[in-house]
Amino acid sequence: MRFYGDLEKRREVVREYINKNPRATFAEIKRDLHTKIDKVYEGGMEEAYRDARVNTPRTFKRMSKEEKKRIIIDYIRKNHLAGGHTIKKETKINFQEIFKNTKDAFKSAGVPYLREERRKLMNRSVSEKRQIIINLVRKNPLLRLDKIGKIAKTHPHSLFKNTKEIYKIAGIPFVSKGDKRRINKQNIIIDFIKNNTLATQRQVNKACKTHVQALFERGIFEAYERAGVKFPYERLNIHGVIIKEIRMDAEKFEHEIARKLTGYGSVNRLVKTKRGIADIILERRDRKVAIELKNYKCHEISISEINQLNRYLEDIGSNLGFLICLKKPKKDTFLIGENKIIVLEKTELGKIPQVMDL
Repeated sequence: MRFYGDLEKRREVVREYINKNPRATFAEIKRDLHTKIDKVYEGGMEEAYRDARVNTPRTFKRMSKEEKKRIIIDYIRKNHLAGGHTIKKETKINFQEIFKNTKDAFKSAGVPYLREERRKLMNRSVSEKRQIIINLVRKNPLLRLDKIGKIAKTHPHSLFKNTKEIYKIAGIPFVSKGDKRRINKQNIIIDFIKNNTLATQRQVNKACKTHVQALFERGIFEAYERAGVKFPYERLNIHGVIIKEIRMDAEKFEHEIARKLTGYGSVNRLVKTKRGIADIILERRDRKVAIELKNYKCHEISISEINQLNRYLEDIGSNLGFLICLKKPKKDTFLIGENKIIVLEKTELGKIPQVMDL
């Protein structure tokens, strides 16, 4: 290497510059001092810093192409979303001298080039996005709209008037949000029963975090039937004594409540309607109400039992019903259309004539 003729003078200027700029680079010295370090110091920047008695801010060792490539690949694997500018800034390596472009660098690192994927997604036409959503709904009508948006990587609400329009274009019956939730829960229960063919109602409810009796019209029996699994009636026989005791407790509870209600009007027990048998029909002052009795000690009152009572009201042409239990739930009043159902504990029977006489 050929050195400058005024070597000592230039070295003095370089030393002063490095002392004032302890992180100076080769390019900065060349730009500000019009001096190439390798023509002043044989050892390059490292020798210049040593001569200036300043700790080097980084290594000045020249890396091979393979070393630079390895650094770039390692960085990309740890930073999947980094762009070309960020890679250069963080690694201090101009990777375009090693790779054709950013995409080539990601390919070498074995990492998907997400920026290109994002660009493709952004460039999709409205009709393409709509078709993707329609196909998803056709394939799985029970997918929630937010899930559809995540899979399609777009916003369905910005492409259709409403959810009903999507189903209409897809040519399949509309499934409401509530129905989707109910059917999905039913499927979870059915799958659980298929894998646990001796599961009790309590075990199903606990494992699936739901209430079988609220999701199936015929409760656990329908769930087993839809799972294609024979209900283990032999289990009921094993617990026959316990079941007999439960039945006796229920009958005792029904007799007790019926006897007390006779003080408020005419009591008819086990009245057959179009859609079942009502525990009690109470008539008072030309008004008729249906009353259901539940002496559950552990189970909570479910919405299916409220709905069943509402069906009895419709069958007898009444708009008022009562459900008597040992411990009422937090929500004790239900309005279904024009019908009103009130849940009472057996100690609150005195409220029945008060409400009926309003």
